[in-house]
Amino acid sequence: MESKKVNCSGSNSSSDCSGSTAASSSSTGLYDTVWECVIPYVQDPRDRGAVSLVCKRWYEIDAITRKHVTIALCYTATPQRLSRRFPQLESLKLKGKPRAAMFNLIDEDWGGYVTPWVEEVIGPFGRMKALHFRRMIVSDADLELLATSRAGDLLEVLKLDKCSGFTTNGLLHIGRFCRNLRTLFMEESTITENDGEWLHQLALNNTVLEHLNFYTTYLTTVRAGDIELIASRCPSLASIKISDCDISDLTGFFRAAASLEEFGGALSVSPLDGLVKLFPMSN
Repeated sequence: MESKKVNCSGSNSSSDCSGSTAASSSSTGLYDTVWECVIPYVQDPRDRGAVSLVCKRWYEIDAITRKHVTIALCYTATPQRLSRRFPQLESLKLKGKPRAAMFNLIDEDWGGYVTPWVEEVIGPFGRMKALHFRRMIVSDADLELLATSRAGDLLEVLKLDKCSGFTTNGLLHIGRFCRNLRTLFMEESTITENDGEWLHQLALNNTVLEHLNFYTTYLTTVRAGDIELIASRCPSLASIKISDCDISDLTGFFRAAASLEEFGGALSVSPLDGLVKLFPMSN
C-alpha cells in the first residue's frame, strides 16, 4: 500500500498543518491536565513508582504532585537529591538505625543523624508539614533550628520515634515556636530531662494540639497544671499519653478535655473512692 505524504507547501496546506499542530498541542495539554488531576489520587508508593516509569511526562507529574515520601534507610538518598526529585513534599518519614538498635546490638554512634535533613527542610523543602524521624539521632540544635525557622510555623506533625540525643532544652524551642503543631510524638525516645518548662511552653503557645505522646520517655518533671492547661487551651485534644503519675492529680485535666478519646500513662495510687469521684458513673 502506498503511503500518503502530507504536503505543506501551499497556503491552504499550511493552514491545514497549523490547525493540525494546534489540535495536537491542545490534545496534549488536555492529556497532561487530566493526568495532573488523576495521579495525585494514587497514594500507594509502589503504584506511584510504577506511574513514574511510564514516560518522562508522568515522571515529571509525579515529581510535582508527590506529597509524602518514606525512606527506609536515611543513607539510601541525600537530602539534596530528594528535594530536587520531589520539590513539593509536605510529609517525610525517615528511618535511621536498623531495628537491631532497639536491642542494643548496634553502637550508639552508628549514625542516623537528622542534621542534614533538618537543614534541607528549612531550605528547599519549604512546604513541609509533617516530619517523622525513627531511630535517629536528634540534637537540641536540630530542634532549635527547625522550630525557629519558617518551617516551624508550618509544622503540624513532629514524630521523634525511638530517637535519642536531645534534651528538654530542645523541646523547649518546639513548645515555644511551633504554634501550629497538632501532633507531638516522642514515645520510647531517650530524652535527657533538665526541667519541665518545655511542657509549660507548649501549654502556653499551642491551641490546636490533637495528639501528645511522651509515654515511656521517663520524663518525670511533669506538672498536672500544665497538662490541664493544654486540655483547656486545645479543645481538639483527642489523645494524650504521658509519663507515670497519680491519676487523681489530673481531675482538672479530665474535666477540661472535652474531646478526649485516648489516655495513657497514669497510675492510680489513691483509694478506689478517689477514682469514683474522678470518673462518676452516668445515670
